[in-house]
Amino acid sequence: MTERFLVFSIKDKKFALPSNIIGEVTLIEKIFPLPLVPDYVRGMINRYSIPYALIDISLFFKNEASCGEKVIVLKGEYEKTAFLIDDVVDIVDLSSSELVKIENETDQSNNFSGGGFDSSVNACFDFKEEKVLCLNADELTSRIKTDFDRGANK
Repeated sequence: MTERFLVFSIKDKKFALPSNIIGEVTLIEKIFPLPLVPDYVRGMINRYSIPYALIDISLFFKNEASCGEKVIVLKGEYEKTAFLIDDVVDIVDLSSSELVKIENETDQSNNFSGGGFDSSVNACFDFKEEKVLCLNADELTSRIKTDFDRGANK
């Protein structure tokens, strides 16, 4: 049994998301700023008259803004969320044996330079002699919602 992943780059790191949660990958046309949101929320984008919160993953993890001009628009239960990326690298089919589960931050800091990705990264795999970090979309969107709620309660 295999699962298909979209591999993309942000700065000098490679990340992946399961392809079944991706609605589209597109270029940014215009970002509409939003007040009183976490720094990593770059604003809103409009896709087919639907607003999406644009999340800068680089700012989310490392406090370094991305200069990316492409966006991954999520679908399904993640609707209304888009991630700013530098570029699409590839689409890969992986078996569960090729994915290395990451249990905690210690695992991450031992396996990757920089570490510090917490539960928002739940697995990794080798791709063209590099480690690719698999984003946990459930955890990411949950943390984003929590940060929005905290901001609304200030």
